[in-house]
Amino acid sequence: MMFRTSIRAKPKGRVSGLKKFVQIFTKLFMSHAPLILSLLGILLWLLAYFIYWFFPLHQARWVWLSVVVVLIFNGISLGEFVKTLAVKGYTDSMTGLPNKGFMYLRLNIDMEKYAKQEKEYSLAMIDIDRFKNINDTYGHLAGDKVIKEVAGILRKNVRASDEVIRWGGEEFAILLPETSEEGAANLIERIRNLMENHDFGPEIASQKVTFSAGVVSYKKLEEVKARENRLTNNTDLIVNFSDQALYQAKKTRNTVWRFSQGIIA
Repeated sequence: MMFRTSIRAKPKGRVSGLKKFVQIFTKLFMSHAPLILSLLGILLWLLAYFIYWFFPLHQARWVWLSVVVVLIFNGISLGEFVKTLAVKGYTDSMTGLPNKGFMYLRLNIDMEKYAKQEKEYSLAMIDIDRFKNINDTYGHLAGDKVIKEVAGILRKNVRASDEVIRWGGEEFAILLPETSEEGAANLIERIRNLMENHDFGPEIASQKVTFSAGVVSYKKLEEVKARENRLTNNTDLIVNFSDQALYQAKKTRNTVWRFSQGIIA
């Protein structure tokens, strides 16, 4: 959902263009890194060859040293620039959490990794209950404060290996490596209880804020794929299944629903 504030919003075209550039650059480098690095090596070799061919030996050494210094300086500057672009492109500006784009990038890597290792892996999707009422009653600035505090609660109560994601609006996701569906559900239930008893302050008249959550494990995903002979890729499937579990949880609200509780996709 959209958040209205008195601060002028950044131009959407520029932000989306930046994200698109980072995504294309990342995918290109990840897919063709050996070729790109090999070509750079060949270019450096050709540069060194021509330097030593055009200059006397005593001059060529200094020319080559100057070129190396310039390349190192430019490489560091370019690296920092790309790093800045990547951070901006994959970070939610409000909470500082990774965003949906990062989540899909990480999930694609994790799904391939855990398929080979045959280890447990779980995904939790979280939705703040009745968030629209908070915005409508107390204003969007109060709603923003709730979003930030929820992000902080989630981040403080997961392991270092887990990844909390700002999915968008009032929704979050948590990637839980080496965690069974039961273990993930127990963790999310503990966080749900903590948040239910958290004081969100006078901005919302200390009103209780709760969330609903859907949890699914990679193991359950594989069971369904084998049973129904599905060809859908694992990333889309695990997101879809966690969404279905979340849908069931939101029927009663303030609860954690496991995919294995009887949902048939």
